[in-house]
Amino acid sequence: MARGVGFGVGLLCLLAAGALGYGGGHLFLTLTSSELRQARPVEVDTSQAEANAEAAETDMDDWPPVFGTYVPDEPVVTAAPKASVKYNLVGLLAGTEKPWAIVGSSQGDTLVGIGDALPGGETVEEIDAQGVWITRGDQREVIGFAQSTAETVARIMSTGPLEPLQADVPLTAFKGRDMRRVLGRAGSIRMVVPRGGSGAKYPEILWVREGQLYDLIGLRRGDLILRVNGHSVADPETLENAESILKASDEFAVEILRSGRPQTINVTINTNG
Repeated sequence: MARGVGFGVGLLCLLAAGALGYGGGHLFLTLTSSELRQARPVEVDTSQAEANAEAAETDMDDWPPVFGTYVPDEPVVTAAPKASVKYNLVGLLAGTEKPWAIVGSSQGDTLVGIGDALPGGETVEEIDAQGVWITRGDQREVIGFAQSTAETVARIMSTGPLEPLQADVPLTAFKGRDMRRVLGRAGSIRMVVPRGGSGAKYPEILWVREGQLYDLIGLRRGDLILRVNGHSVADPETLENAESILKASDEFAVEILRSGRPQTINVTINTNG
């Protein structure tokens, strides 16, 4: 039994050695073959080589763009925030179909109506007794008027006399490009019905500017103007045409309601002033 096993192992070794010897010899013959040593490099067809050369020399800039010509976006320049313009109310006429106001700023006085633009670019949206309404940014605001200290004291301390008053006004107080601007700079008024009733509307003084026409005449906040030299001022155009009315005389009378009581202010125009 042991002899048979030894014989089998020896046969396997002999076959393995024979296989290795045959494979090694075949590999040696392949490597030393003359055909392998004499193999030539593959030649590229001449026409194909010329075509490749022409394609390489073609200017790429002449090719039509597939997605169009690229144009870079221009840099976005953020504008500096515009400085807010400060306004002050010089005068207004409210309570009419076509109210107007004079608004002051660093660029001077501007006469505006509803829909007009202010120097800062804001649009006048509404004009009422409070002033001129605009929208600045996201906020709606009113350009109003300030009450002077002297006017505040006079309104609180005085009930106003019933007897006629006298006023001496220089002629220069009536001078201006037009009477509307003269009245606008004098203060602010609105058209109201006396005593809250019905009928014609008359100018009510909302604000008096010191040193200007209303102040020189002696008008106060809350006064209701009824007539000038006998002419009713229920029509705002009467006030705007006051210059022609006053040329006939150097004196005129202003009839008013003050605290609900009638009063007359006799005004003398000083041509030397």
